[in-house]
Amino acid sequence: MIFTRRGIDIDAFPAIKRHLTQYRERLEPKPKDWKSAEWKGRKPGSYLWFETQDPVEYWQLFEAPKLIYQDITWRASFCLDTRATYSNNTVYFLPTADLWLLAVLNSPIGWWFAWRKAQHAKDEALRYFNTFVEGFPIPQPSNEQREACEAAVTRLVELTKRQQLTVRDILDWLRVEYEITEPSMRLQSPIDLDCDTLISEVKKQRGKKKPLSLAGLRSLRDEHGRTIVPAQALASEALGLEQRISDLVNAAYGLSPEEVCLLWNTAPPRMPIPRPKTT
Repeated sequence: MIFTRRGIDIDAFPAIKRHLTQYRERLEPKPKDWKSAEWKGRKPGSYLWFETQDPVEYWQLFEAPKLIYQDITWRASFCLDTRATYSNNTVYFLPTADLWLLAVLNSPIGWWFAWRKAQHAKDEALRYFNTFVEGFPIPQPSNEQREACEAAVTRLVELTKRQQLTVRDILDWLRVEYEITEPSMRLQSPIDLDCDTLISEVKKQRGKKKPLSLAGLRSLRDEHGRTIVPAQALASEALGLEQRISDLVNAAYGLSPEEVCLLWNTAPPRMPIPRPKTT
């Protein structure tokens, strides 16, 4: 992604300037006095040929901590960004790092509400338009609820980062050691696999022309125990944290046990966590 905002010193980025120069004719703003019917460049404006057409006055907010979310989504997927990530117009953000807000927006009741109030799109996707997000009802927690929730969310974010790194490492290992460059859907989520399923998927991907050797089989079993089993323990911890956060959010909304039961009895597809057990 190239973001040459208005006022940027393009000469400070010679490689970017060289790249854009080859498209200069298509990037030039249309002169106000242009009379010909055809113009190969962009719309009229006060921007320079290498700059964005429209001013992006809030650009510095991209570099601050924020909550990012997709315009079109199939699940509750708000995430905390602390890496100064820039995005295009299919992803939006809230200029805050409020962990309570993050918890509410990703909670089961948050998805329950979104399913009923957000605009539905193709294939059961939801559209998170600005008007919907701005009107999302956020409960005011007690100090105890906020502190407990922030501690749980902080740990959950840490676990998520570790799990993502583990998945990347496993896929890289499978690519180098087993020549699997295009992992199957199952292999893309290796933490969900038991040892036998992992081996079966690797054998399937390699095909009959590349059978597993004894050393390769042993290596898969060893790596599953060394890397995936600990990751599965962390996944179990994460699930418990998600349940704890859900309970805190429900309490802040003031839901009774009967209302929580109704929430799950009327749950839409893809609720964030498994339905809690009842006694």
